[in-house]
Amino acid sequence: MRFYLPSINKTNLELTGEAHTHAAYALRIRVGEYITVFDGLGHDYSCVVKEIKKDKTVLELLDTAENVGESEIFVTLYLSVIKQDKFELAVQKATELGVKRIVPVYSTFTQRNVSLNYDRLNKIAISACEQCGRSRVPVIEQALDFEELLARTKNTYMIFPWEREMHGNIKSYIDKTKTDISVFVGPEGGITEEEKIKLAECGAKSVTLGSRILRAETAAIAALSVVFYEMGEWVL
Repeated sequence: MRFYLPSINKTNLELTGEAHTHAAYALRIRVGEYITVFDGLGHDYSCVVKEIKKDKTVLELLDTAENVGESEIFVTLYLSVIKQDKFELAVQKATELGVKRIVPVYSTFTQRNVSLNYDRLNKIAISACEQCGRSRVPVIEQALDFEELLARTKNTYMIFPWEREMHGNIKSYIDKTKTDISVFVGPEGGITEEEKIKLAECGAKSVTLGSRILRAETAAIAALSVVFYEMGEWVL
């Protein structure tokens, strides 16, 4: 069992708040059981449960180690704002896959009445890290407008799935010498021709994900999976 503990005090390790409630009452851990806590900065701390109180779980530190569950490449997901539950799914799966940063984007076909709950998104990312064995929680930034996305990613290494792309594919475009890769995924209405041209002018490459049109959250998961596979992060 793994728990996120952002403020590590090696001489006074305690789970409090939601972490304590989840551990003591949902998972029903007991004194003497072994758990791992991580600080979100790449370190794992092996602990034994020393005492369970009403408001906290007291831990004893046994060992500290560098986490081995992190990707060696820095992948950023720029995802157009979609409905909260769909965005949450994308955050969860992107975290499990190894994404380091997630940035919402308002593009042409984004539903402007959608407002994301960032606190909940961060909790989902933390939970995904606890589940999959990561030790660095992805940074979830405030949403950008499309023009801000262009300015920020100009001449960077970025791909974007586009439903009208017929030939470009991720495999042929991937450069395995790169260590910083961005993926932009449009909203449910897709990426407009004008947006596609502007992205290309900034150096981004449009790619196809096949003959079927995928939902935005599915396209994000699929594109990221291919990127991590082609970069050698998966052994199949």
